[in-house]
Amino acid sequence: MFVLASASKARQKLLDQIAMRYKVIVSDFDETQLQELDPILKVKLLAKAKADSALKKLIKENHDLNAFQALLGCDSLFEFEGEIFEKPINQEQLISRWQRMSGKTGFLHTGHYLILLDNSKSDIETISQNNCCEGVVSTKIEFMNLSNFEINKYASTSEPYNCAGGFAIEGYGGIFIKKIDGCFSNVIGLSLPWLKNNLEKSGLSELLINK
Repeated sequence: MFVLASASKARQKLLDQIAMRYKVIVSDFDETQLQELDPILKVKLLAKAKADSALKKLIKENHDLNAFQALLGCDSLFEFEGEIFEKPINQEQLISRWQRMSGKTGFLHTGHYLILLDNSKSDIETISQNNCCEGVVSTKIEFMNLSNFEINKYASTSEPYNCAGGFAIEGYGGIFIKKIDGCFSNVIGLSLPWLKNNLEKSGLSELLINK
C-alpha cells in the first residue's frame, strides 16, 4: 500500500483518479520553521520534511511497515515575479495579488519526496536518506486579463484561500487560466507523471494497477 503524507483533498482526489490504494498520514511539520526565499529549494525541503514527519508517525503509531511500500510527501507554492505566493492570509492580500497576476504568468512548483519503505530497517533517518526519490516539477501558468469585479467575486468565495497562489485550476479558478506549459496535475498539487516514473524506476509499478 501507498502512504500519502498530506491532508490535501486535491492530492487525494488525484490518487483516487488513478484508483490507487493509499493511507493518509498527515504530517505535523510546522512550515513556519523553514525560512527559505528560493522557491525551488523551499518546496524541495518542505516535501522532505513532511515525508519524514509522516514516516515518524507511521513508526510511532506501530503500523506494520510490511503493509506499506512507499510514502510520498509533497508541497506546492506559486512563484510570481520572483516572489513566493503561498496560501493567501486574507481577502485583502488575495485581491492585491490577483490584481498583479492578471494577464501575466507565474510558476507553480511542487516538491515531491518519495520514500521507499525498506522493511528490514526501522531507523527513520536511514530509510529516508538511502531509499528515496526527490524532485521538483514546475508548471508555467498564464492568466487571463481580469476585471476588478471578477477578482472581487472570486475573493468572496472560500476556494482560493486553501491554495498556493490563491487559485484552484480544478475549481472555479480554472476559468481565469489562459494556458499552462507543463504538467496539469502538478498545478493541483501532485505530478502524476512524476509519481508514475519514479514508482516504475523503483520497481513498484504494481502500486499503480489496482484492478
